[in-house]
Amino acid sequence: MNKLLMVILVTGVTAGTLQAKEPIESSRPNVILILSDDMGYSDLPKFGKSEIPTPAIDRLAAEGTLFTDAYVTAPICVASRMGLLTGQYQQRFGIYDNIYGESRTKLFLQQTLVPEIFQEAGYRTAHIGKWHLSGNKRLQYETAGPRDRGFDESVAIRGGDSAFWKGTPVFRNGKQFPAPEYLTDLWGSEACTFIDRNHSRSFFLYLAFNAVHSPMHALDADRDKFSNVEDENRRTYDGMLLAMDRSIGRVLDRLEKHGIADNTIVLFLNDNGGGGSTAQYAAHSRNFANNKPLRGHKFDVLEGGVRVPMIIRWPGHVPASKVYRQMVSSTDVYPTLVGAAGLQMPENQRTDGVALVPYLQGKNESKPHEWLCWQNRSWLPTKKGGYGVPTSKVHNCAIRKGNWKLVRLNERISSDDPAPAWQLYDLATDIGEQKDVADQNKEIVDELNAHFETWRSSMVPTVE
Repeated sequence: MNKLLMVILVTGVTAGTLQAKEPIESSRPNVILILSDDMGYSDLPKFGKSEIPTPAIDRLAAEGTLFTDAYVTAPICVASRMGLLTGQYQQRFGIYDNIYGESRTKLFLQQTLVPEIFQEAGYRTAHIGKWHLSGNKRLQYETAGPRDRGFDESVAIRGGDSAFWKGTPVFRNGKQFPAPEYLTDLWGSEACTFIDRNHSRSFFLYLAFNAVHSPMHALDADRDKFSNVEDENRRTYDGMLLAMDRSIGRVLDRLEKHGIADNTIVLFLNDNGGGGSTAQYAAHSRNFANNKPLRGHKFDVLEGGVRVPMIIRWPGHVPASKVYRQMVSSTDVYPTLVGAAGLQMPENQRTDGVALVPYLQGKNESKPHEWLCWQNRSWLPTKKGGYGVPTSKVHNCAIRKGNWKLVRLNERISSDDPAPAWQLYDLATDIGEQKDVADQNKEIVDELNAHFETWRSSMVPTVE
């Protein structure tokens, strides 16, 4: 029987001690966890009106289940990745933005990350691509890097943004070398090589693309395929996404080559909303992504900042060509992977997620989540004007329960100033969050406010 392989293309707690694991069985799944970066919600044909052909991602949707209402725990890179790899709200660690340094991330550093579960169980584990959990410097980790957090090997860029060109500094197990090809293609090549070396044993691969995060670097051959697109920046974005889909396709083909694709789970997830073309935020986060019809961008707790494309494929276990419309969270990835592999969650470590497979199979007909909450540092213009920057102790907040979304912008934390009024949106009729109906639904506002305050009281205050 072919090995079962899992692929995921994709955010109060004390550290737990891993339970003893039984020996690896050949029927247990491998894992490939794939995360894209700053992609717009509507930049895939399966999710919106997109001019970008994405045959590999379309293939996942045709062979798996597509989630219309998938959310990450934060609208920004570091915090979102913490939520994904711990299966928890990163606010449990006091993280409400991109935060670095051992003293401020000490609670996060105590958590058992998902690759550690698989490493302890005997899997070969690897990280390929963007890390961004140990600081934003390009030449050194400020705190624990991938090989300290459950990965046997790593080929990576360390910070948040990086050039994509051949020759860009890349690190293999901590040693620098020049990228031999365009970075998005390199991640695909490294992933294929890893599969070639490990297809006969159980493995866990975290493939974290930095595409389509800025800087806007596309190969001429890819950008030129969109000559009918008027905006030059958008043509570049299109070429960057086309390259990422090409690398994903190469990985899927490699699974076919080794005879392990028929028993594969594929889950596609993006880290946060696209940067769009707004001048509200800094150029390094502006990538001309398309979030429509959602309102907002990366950094926002509006739908355009936290709702993301997600697809899961596992032939024979997850329905094909299905659309799942209940709310799911990036915190679900951890328990979904661990449960599908027949492993155990770490003892004494909380999870805010659920294993999704029983819901997709119809064995559990309830909702995975009755509500989800967000709280993130606001990015506001400086007193001198210009684009927004992270503003200390000023936060955006939101909660979704059913079709109701409650949003509060620019609240001063630990201040005697009264909190700004809540805005309420009915996503069933107003997915673009354009019409505030708080005044007409005061009971709903009070109910969701109570839920949010209960959630917030269980989190750790911000470490910024």
